[in-house]
Amino acid sequence: MRRIVIAASGTFAVGAILALGIAVAGLAASGSLGVLGQTTSEETTETTEKPTTTKFRAVATAGAEVPKPKGVPARARGTLAVTTTESSGSVSIAWTLIFKSLTGRAQAAHIHRGKPGKAGPVVVSLCGPCRSGQKGKAAISKSVAAAIKSGATYVNVHTAKNRTGEIRGQLKKR
Repeated sequence: MRRIVIAASGTFAVGAILALGIAVAGLAASGSLGVLGQTTSEETTETTEKPTTTKFRAVATAGAEVPKPKGVPARARGTLAVTTTESSGSVSIAWTLIFKSLTGRAQAAHIHRGKPGKAGPVVVSLCGPCRSGQKGKAAISKSVAAAIKSGATYVNVHTAKNRTGEIRGQLKKR
């Protein structure tokens, strides 16, 4: 055991000794001191939220596009794979877009809010111009994440010939 010796005189010294005694007593009560005057290591437990991921997929065809596209080859199609990640109050997506047999270069691709058969506003811009196999990431709002989860979003790919969209597919949970 260690001994602490304080040599002082006068009223100020008595007050300092009392303050030191109170401080040491407080540390001892909190578990920060083991043997008098020796600090102990205290384990701290951080509460870290583990990220939550969910996977979605859309299969895009010309037949699902609204309004109907013009002159699209029957074999034109695409897929969009999306993984949402929720962590510490924020939401992001990672995506991969694949397509083939379009009438021309893919000028843009977006995720829109909308039920099957209904056109809706863009909520996430994916790329423009786009290439098949392209990947990306984006931060999204909680309301967009909720729309994706509820099946109220779709992807479409735009070309010069079909500016409003050439192929389209509803995002669904995998």
